Amino acid sequence: MSSPVEMKDSENISTQAAEWLVLMTDEENPPSAAQKQAFLDWKNRDPRHADAVDKLNAMLGGIQQLPRVASKAALSVSVNDRHHQHSWQTLAKTFVLLMVVFIPMLIWLPDSVTLIMADKKTDVGQWQSFTLADNSVITLSSDSAINVDFNNAQRTIDLLKGEMRVKVSKNPKRPFVVKTEHGSLTALGTEFSVAKRSDYSLLKVIESSVAATCQREGCDVKALHPGQQIRVYAEHLGKIADFNVSDASLIWDKHQLMVDGMSLTNVLTILNRFHHGYFYFDAQQLDNYHVSAVLPLDKPQEALALLADSLPIKVSTLTPWWTTITMASK
Repeated sequence: MSSPVEMKDSENISTQAAEWLVLMTDEENPPSAAQKQAFLDWKNRDPRHADAVDKLNAMLGGIQQLPRVASKAALSVSVNDRHHQHSWQTLAKTFVLLMVVFIPMLIWLPDSVTLIMADKKTDVGQWQSFTLADNSVITLSSDSAINVDFNNAQRTIDLLKGEMRVKVSKNPKRPFVVKTEHGSLTALGTEFSVAKRSDYSLLKVIESSVAATCQREGCDVKALHPGQQIRVYAEHLGKIADFNVSDASLIWDKHQLMVDGMSLTNVLTILNRFHHGYFYFDAQQLDNYHVSAVLPLDKPQEALALLADSLPIKVSTLTPWWTTITMASK
């Protein structure tokens, strides 16, 4: 059995691990480069430190497995309640921990059920093509989901999550419409892709034309042609811009991301969709760097290594599901 001194020491290490994880996952006040390095130094100083971080992550089910706010709140509870000498205090701590974790999960659950019940979906890192009843072909990239609703008047696809490419079977009497929470994209016969982001949906037209409109009543309608793209926000449409159709085809045909001057933060965000874990980085700090490269989407860790070879960044894997990207030390 462990001595009282050993038990106290173990408790202190667990508390320190919780404090570090709260600091490292604070999105409102992201940790500085010095703090991130201090965390790595603390973690490497003693094997028990790394073990405490791993156990705490395992207890919470992994940052990716719970809503971010729930995980952070649960960690904060364990940090703030570091002195529990009586059984009723321990019970109260457990109750509060369960409340802060499971109440947000109940709010989060309906969206999760919707995704689980989706007509077509892919897992992280998976690509899959489907031929629909009208002979249109849809390809879903990593971690994507759709619902299909066809009737005699219209063919509707609800993009619930992720990214899709569609090759529409022509039928002027039955418009083909892709809907997201941001707007609607309508085509009679064409090829295009749609990517659903947190605050907008990105439409890229490969062949023919697509009409885009936002969710707001009375929103403008813009027609896009091959080689044109637009961001569709819930309240307005962005500006029409050009893109290279050949480069875009690499994503779907070769599973490669070809970028020319894209910000590093955007590149990391895209790569993270193809990785089972979470990429943690300071967007403001890394946004000044731009990437021109061809990166393998199916091997995001290899892509990170390529980026680290050409940019002043350091890639650190803290757990199987947590990778930190920071500025490299000079």
